[in-house]
Amino acid sequence: MDILQENNLTIIIQTWMILQNRSFTAEEIARIYDHFLQNANASLDVGSELYVTVDLTQFVEYRIHQALQLYVPPLLLTIGIIGNVLSFYILRHKTMTRHTTNLFLAVLSIADSQVLFIGLFRKWIDVLIGTDIQTESDFLCRTVAVVAYTSSQFSVWLIVSVTVERYIVVCHALRASRICNIRRSRKLVVSLALVLFALNFHFFFTIGVQTEIFQDDVVKRCDALSSFHTLVTKVWPWIDALVYSIMPTLTIIVLNVLIIRQVLIATYGRGILQNGHLIQVEVRRQRTKDSNAKLTIMLLTVSFTFLVTTLPMNIVMITSLFSVSEDSDPRNDAKMWLIRTTAELLMYLNHSINFFLYCATGQKFRNIVIRLICRRSISNASNMSDHSQHLYCSRAYGVNGCTHLKNNSNEETAV
Repeated sequence: MDILQENNLTIIIQTWMILQNRSFTAEEIARIYDHFLQNANASLDVGSELYVTVDLTQFVEYRIHQALQLYVPPLLLTIGIIGNVLSFYILRHKTMTRHTTNLFLAVLSIADSQVLFIGLFRKWIDVLIGTDIQTESDFLCRTVAVVAYTSSQFSVWLIVSVTVERYIVVCHALRASRICNIRRSRKLVVSLALVLFALNFHFFFTIGVQTEIFQDDVVKRCDALSSFHTLVTKVWPWIDALVYSIMPTLTIIVLNVLIIRQVLIATYGRGILQNGHLIQVEVRRQRTKDSNAKLTIMLLTVSFTFLVTTLPMNIVMITSLFSVSEDSDPRNDAKMWLIRTTAELLMYLNHSINFFLYCATGQKFRNIVIRLICRRSISNASNMSDHSQHLYCSRAYGVNGCTHLKNNSNEETAV
C-alpha cells in the first residue's frame, strides 16, 4: 500500500470513527489499521459498519461481572440445594403433610432446586471450563430450554398459589375449609406443571444448535431455527415476560395488599374486644387467629422476598424488549454485563434462601428443625446418661421443650 492509499485509508477510518459517535481506545484503533493494512483487498465505506473486538476486561465493571460469575454461584448452589432438601424433608414431616400450604412449599423446594441446577450450575460450569452442555446437541439444547423455562415459571406460580390460598384463608375464612384442601391443591400443582410444560413445549422444534465461524473459531449457540426466528426472538420474550414477571408480580402485589388490609382490620377488632371481657370461647378463637397471623407473616415474607429479588431481572427483561440494537460504547457494554449478572444472581438468590426464611419467620418449622438437631445430637451422644440427655434438650428448647414438642407431634400444623 503506497503513501497515498495509506493517507486515504487514514482519512476514511478517522471519518468512520467520528460517525460512530463514541471514543476508541488506542488498542482498538491499532486493530482497525492492522486489519486493513494486512488485507490488501479490504475496503471501508464511510457509512459501513465495522465490528471491532474490544477487550472488556480493561473496564472495572466487566471484571466485577467476571468475579461475580465465578465466586457467587458456588455459594448460592451450596446453601440453595442443601436448604431446599432440608425444606422438602421437613415440610413432608408427618406433622406437616396435612396442610395445603406445606404441600405448595414442598413442591416449591423441588422446583427451586431444578432452577439452580439447570440454570445456575450449568452457567457456572460454562464459566469454569468454557463448555455449555446446552450446545452439545440439539436434544440437550431443546431439553434444557424446556426444563429451565418450565421450572422457573413453575416456581413463580407456586408462590402465587400460596399467596392466593393465604388470601382466601384471611379474607374469606368461612369458605377456606371448603376451597383449600389437599385434594384440590394436588390437582392445582399437577395442572400448573402440565400447563407450563405445554407452554414451553415449542422449544422441542423451534430451536437447535447453530454453528458460526468467528475469527477462525467455531462458535456454537442454542438459538432459534431460521423458520421460527420471529416466534422465538420477537414473540416469545413477551410471552415469557408476561408469564414469569408481569402477571405473577401484579397478582402477588394486589393480594398482599388485600391480606395486609384484612390483618390490620382484624387486629383493630381484637383491640376493641380486649377492652371488654372475653369469654373462654373467644380466647380460643383468638389463639387460632394468632396462629394464622404468624403463618400469614411468614408467607408475606416469602412473597415480598420474591418481589424484591426478582424485580431487577424483571426490569432487565422488560427493558430489553424495547431496546434497539446499535453500536454502543464498550464501557456501557461492560456496565450492562454487570447489571444483568447482578440481576440474575439476585433471581437465583430467591431460589436459594426459602429455608432460611422459613426458619426465621415460621415458628413450627423452626421447632421441627431444632428437634431434628436435638435428636441427632442425642443419637451421637448415646453413651451419655439419661440425665445428661434431658439437660441437653432443656437447653435447646427450654425446661419442658422436648416433652412439649413430643406431645404436639400429631398436631395438624403449617410452617
